[in-house]
Amino acid sequence: MSIHIDMWTGAVDHSKPIPLYYQFKQWLSVCIANGTLAPGSRLPDELEICQRLGVSRGVVRQALTELGYEGLIYRQRGRGTFVAVHKTAEGLISGLRGLVDDAALRGQSVESRVLVLHQVPATNGVATSLNIAVNDPVVELERVRSLEGEPHVLTMTYLPVALVPGLHQRDLNGPGSLYEILRRDYGLPIVSSRRRVEATTAGAREARLLGVDRGAPLLVLYSVSYTTERRALEYFTAFHRGDRSAFEVELSSSGSAASRFERVPPGPEGALV
Repeated sequence: MSIHIDMWTGAVDHSKPIPLYYQFKQWLSVCIANGTLAPGSRLPDELEICQRLGVSRGVVRQALTELGYEGLIYRQRGRGTFVAVHKTAEGLISGLRGLVDDAALRGQSVESRVLVLHQVPATNGVATSLNIAVNDPVVELERVRSLEGEPHVLTMTYLPVALVPGLHQRDLNGPGSLYEILRRDYGLPIVSSRRRVEATTAGAREARLLGVDRGAPLLVLYSVSYTTERRALEYFTAFHRGDRSAFEVELSSSGSAASRFERVPPGPEGALV
């Protein structure tokens, strides 16, 4: 979908003292907000917009640049400028909820497709994160998790077999929550977590499983979660689509917030240490 020629009427008014770039920016913002321009809609190129509005290229470029900074549009080299899809504001770095519970708060549904579920010896990185010995048995669980029917995140999870015997024999496909199983069937609630977010790009496998282009932006969430008595229960690495995800943190002035930003060197094999 693109902007129909009739839509340009009223986009800018040369008689007003308001800067032309700002008028165009506000007009385009309204078109996006009210759904006149749906997510994924392609905008005309800059030269065509200039001709339609009777403005300079600098006016158009400044408006589009600011809309890009605000996340309302994005550009793809060789393809053009498009209306951005609204990103899901996730609270996974500021709370103890899993994806299912976090999505439920927004009235969304999650479906999981299991790619790998078996017992394996812990590698050095996994053992370090879970505070167990190298080669201790762990459950390895890899899933593609879809939000409202669209692939959203690729997650690799590890749990000590000693704490979750028989988990590798369960059917973990569908809408169920792993955290609910841990609470209900194993008596292991998540009581604290340490999480870190990094930026990366999709390799061939991530691109195929998440339905994005190779090299597309991803947000990687690393997490170690603990149950009672400070026992490490779960270590996961989750690749979230960068075009669909945004992590949201709630801060207060009480000084009790645990969230912080710091430069952290990676541990062995990506361990969160």
